[in-house]
Amino acid sequence: MNNRDKYLAALDIGSSKICCIIASRDQYDMSKIIGLGYNEAKGISHGIISDFNAAIESISSAIFEAEKQADLKINEINISASSKVVDTKLFNQKINILEDRIKQDDINESLNLVMQETYFNEKKILHAAPIGFSIDGANGIKNPLGMYGSELEVEFVISTIGSNHYKNYVECVTKCNVDIGQVVFSGLASGIAVLNDNELDLGAIVLEIGATKTSLSIFAKGNFLFSEIINFGGNNITEAIAKFFGISFTEAEKIKIMHASAIEHNSDSEISFEVPSLNFNQNENFINISKKDLHVIVKPFLEDILKWTDVVIGKSGYKNIISKQLVITGGGSQLDGITILAKNKLNYNSRIGFPREFKSNLENNLDPGYSVALGIIQSIFKVKEYEKKQNFNTHMTKKNKFSFVKNWMSEIFFNNLRR
Repeated sequence: MNNRDKYLAALDIGSSKICCIIASRDQYDMSKIIGLGYNEAKGISHGIISDFNAAIESISSAIFEAEKQADLKINEINISASSKVVDTKLFNQKINILEDRIKQDDINESLNLVMQETYFNEKKILHAAPIGFSIDGANGIKNPLGMYGSELEVEFVISTIGSNHYKNYVECVTKCNVDIGQVVFSGLASGIAVLNDNELDLGAIVLEIGATKTSLSIFAKGNFLFSEIINFGGNNITEAIAKFFGISFTEAEKIKIMHASAIEHNSDSEISFEVPSLNFNQNENFINISKKDLHVIVKPFLEDILKWTDVVIGKSGYKNIISKQLVITGGGSQLDGITILAKNKLNYNSRIGFPREFKSNLENNLDPGYSVALGIIQSIFKVKEYEKKQNFNTHMTKKNKFSFVKNWMSEIFFNNLRR
């Protein structure tokens, strides 16, 4: 196994922090984190590059720290893309079968035809996968290869980002003296990291609450199906706390993490703590805050996120065909009581999504804030493993070649393609 197959690096360009993780895989296919670096996401606003120099400095620092811990120099890194300018849509394409039996080339050609639509002008594709087939008008076909037919219709799910935003991501990262392997949509990556096999099969919703944005992704039957993003996250709650109590953003973030809860407790009014006021340096004033006061500020913001979640699930078209399972991840998921509030408001089974299938000797705990970076690594390790076993290759025309992670969650389908 060469170094490129043995080691993988991922960079999560988040809304509050840049996280770089380097992982290795042993002969038993166990993934281990050997390097972790993170830095404040300067020069990045709501997932969009807003200042080249500041962003490059933040990214370079995170990569350097991860390399230092791993004691190796990386040449290639896989990065996340997440912002409100990422769109996920469904596309259907019919194609006439020239020979009696359907071949892989027919599916590839149908995707090439989809990508010729004007919608894809000035867009970069982050993810594309077939999620349904019909032959001569007959729906529900799981694996069309080898079947007889005159007309094949394929339904694809495709995630795109504007070409200029994509170029800005690439420019910032390559300025740090590393090449880019894959650019992965963070909504897909977080689902890969936190969902178990039953959730992937029966259907689940992944709600990733970041600092300045929240994304909702839907998975079912092993496929990534839908995603939507809103520019609203944990920093909005922190800012509201800071303004209401007249304290600094830094102090507000501390008490949010340590004391805020989505659920009110009987003893909340009896528990209070002192926090330095904004003019602390002048006369050492402190603000006395009770847990009940904090709850009154925090709960409406979380309820707004859950109301948005309910609306988006309804308009997605998948509400009645997936299980009532909600997995909350991202840094904002660690607020006390958030799963209870979600259960009460949405009537969904709710849990916190922690990254799976990784071990680490580092001091840092693998909390939900690392889900995206670990999901990138997990998905690409799976793809490399699968391609090695199956010698699988997706054929695209040169004009339409794009950067994407093949849908390893549809491995059963692709496995059948080679039989």
